[in-house]
Amino acid sequence: MDPVAHTLVGAVLAETGLKRVSRYATATLIIGVNLPDIDGIAKFWGPDAALYFRRGWSHGILALVVMPLLLAGLIWLWNRWRSRAADDRQAFRLGWIIALSFLAVCTHPLLDWMNTYGIRLLMPFDERWFYGDTLFIIDPWIWLVLAAGVLLARQRNYAELAFWFALGVLSSWLMFNTEHANIWIQSAWFGGLALIVILRINRSASNSAPSYARVSIAMVIVYVGALYGVARITENLVTEQYEAPLQVQANPLPGQPFSHRVILVYDEYYRVIDPQGNEYEVPREKPNQIVRTAMQSESIRGFVNWMRFPYWDVDETAEGWRVRFWDLRYQGPGSRGASIGFAQVDVPYMKEMEE
Repeated sequence: MDPVAHTLVGAVLAETGLKRVSRYATATLIIGVNLPDIDGIAKFWGPDAALYFRRGWSHGILALVVMPLLLAGLIWLWNRWRSRAADDRQAFRLGWIIALSFLAVCTHPLLDWMNTYGIRLLMPFDERWFYGDTLFIIDPWIWLVLAAGVLLARQRNYAELAFWFALGVLSSWLMFNTEHANIWIQSAWFGGLALIVILRINRSASNSAPSYARVSIAMVIVYVGALYGVARITENLVTEQYEAPLQVQANPLPGQPFSHRVILVYDEYYRVIDPQGNEYEVPREKPNQIVRTAMQSESIRGFVNWMRFPYWDVDETAEGWRVRFWDLRYQGPGSRGASIGFAQVDVPYMKEMEE
């Protein structure tokens, strides 16, 4: 999932009452839910380096043991350093900080596994990718529900309200800028925003604040569970209607996660079925020498390691060949743009590679 969703998970967990169990509990939760994304520093070396390192070591089983202990240790050291200036009204409890560190860090790969991007859960022992195929990378509905839980649970603070307003504007912009969100989806979205405003204005006494956060978490769990079930049912129904594929995957659409673009994998082609029932076939070719050379390029080693349903085309240029790769998870027929799921390599001319 995206950093906004992870941060909201940490914030809403704190508002369930966990922020009261120890000094720095909220900080532990919010840092912990984002800690596995420390591999994001690879973006400074370019988008392909980010693909090569992302969701690997820092999301693997070894990190899920080491990172919480490191986080708890750092929070303990911070508390020792700040002990004289700390608020004595709340005690520091190391046991709770360790428990919250494990809770926060472990929620991160769980959410990342649920989407179509994938996660290398067994790193560093095994580089296999695992996919929950339930959520799109960014799910504004999860933003909406988690933000509601935090906003309704916290006391009135105008600086915070300004932040939530900005988040509402950003998420609404995302909702309006996806081709898959029709007028009914957009109406439901603004209805949800209006409901949050009404509940905030008429919020009950603050001693019931944790209930809002708990209900928010419960709603997200039910929502994700429902999406998982619908995706698996969709895959099973499609498999029954067509010749048995090698693989089948239901891709949730951005902003409309109960609708799917289904990919069926066969030996020589992919069959793609869009939400309207239109079907396309995309060749699933074996790479020739030109394509193999392109795939060995250092400039796309991350993309090659990450791609799941690849296809490509080759154009001859004055200097050699231009090979363009796409991944069907994010680049379907007719929408082959230079965004996520796309890579390009120029292969210099070599006589032995000429077809």
